[in-house]
Amino acid sequence: MTEAEVILRIALYYLKNHLTDEDVYVSIDGAHVKIGSTCHFDIQLFLKQNGCIYVSEDLERWQGEYKVMGSEHNLIISSTPGVGDVKVHLEEGKELLIEAKKGKTNKSGQEYVLMREAIGQLMTSDKWTKSTIPVVAVPYSEKSYELAERWSKVAQIRRIGIGFMLVREDGVIEWVGYNR
Repeated sequence: MTEAEVILRIALYYLKNHLTDEDVYVSIDGAHVKIGSTCHFDIQLFLKQNGCIYVSEDLERWQGEYKVMGSEHNLIISSTPGVGDVKVHLEEGKELLIEAKKGKTNKSGQEYVLMREAIGQLMTSDKWTKSTIPVVAVPYSEKSYELAERWSKVAQIRRIGIGFMLVREDGVIEWVGYNR
């Protein structure tokens, strides 16, 4: 699962399940979608297949605002670096600040490095407020689950409150380490 797909599955999960009372903002690096003539992730097809309708004016771009069928709120896609991959405002005034990483749903060996990278990005972000809930998001695999279980028990991760979101290919999200 590409990083862009992980990001979009999380955003759509929160919008379609009415778990937010605001638009959901995501930032997707253009290189995760396409480099030159090589397409890494067909974002427009994915959004169309998942009930998203582009409502921005610039029809030549994939960045912009999308109406999500079944949700009263929209998906806003940008390519702004340093703001977190997904921002979701929760009804109780908290905000999820999510750093997502790619991965395979079978044992790939990348989980350790990618999950640690996401933890580092969260730790060095200047986008935190008192209401921020920091989250690492990766595709679900046995290895990513094992690491999330182990690391969620580490004292400094617990103290900071980092949660782990494991994203399945069917769009279901499994939380580890954060008490919602």
